[in-house]
Amino acid sequence: MIKNVIFDVGRVLAAYDYQSYLNRKNYSEEEQKIIKKAMFESQTWLLADRGEVPEGKLLELFVNNDLEHEELIRDAYEHMEEVIWLFPYTMQWVKDLKEQEYKIYVLSNYGEELLTRTKSKLEFLPYMDGVVFSYESHFLKPEADSYHYLCRKYNICPADSVFLDDRPENVEGARVYGIHGILFESYGQADQKLKELIRLYEEDDRMSYCME
Repeated sequence: MIKNVIFDVGRVLAAYDYQSYLNRKNYSEEEQKIIKKAMFESQTWLLADRGEVPEGKLLELFVNNDLEHEELIRDAYEHMEEVIWLFPYTMQWVKDLKEQEYKIYVLSNYGEELLTRTKSKLEFLPYMDGVVFSYESHFLKPEADSYHYLCRKYNICPADSVFLDDRPENVEGARVYGIHGILFESYGQADQKLKELIRLYEEDDRMSYCME
């Protein structure tokens, strides 16, 4: 029986789209390449996700990645929170699952400073039964320890749980750990897959009960 629904955040419950942000800022193609390399696609970003960047040091580390373009990097950093926004379907999806008495959780690779700057946008957080951001656990999906940390912290049985993520390697990591996985491609597709999985296990439970 499925009792727990575990969500990724970026590109599942909320947009994580730095390309759109850079386009809105009207940076040239070359400027975008510089910003991506120094910030969003840098090892520094992964270190922040892992919780290994000291408080207040993120901008300094971004700048150190390309001192020649310090002003450009500072400008992109100033409104970095604009890479995140809530999807229109999210709140109703979360509320529907709560009304059906599922436990719902978040497991997301997410840096502390980005969370501080975007938490007000993540309106679903108060509805969650538990939340693990990677900066807190110091583990990144698809590392097995990431899933283990969540399950241990909230006493979650992997076999009773399903995880939704937009990255195939993260879904596979959950499956290897024993959690059912759904690759998120769109809200409609993922919601349908979730309903099918829940229905399948409800039917299995009924069959098992009849055979006892």
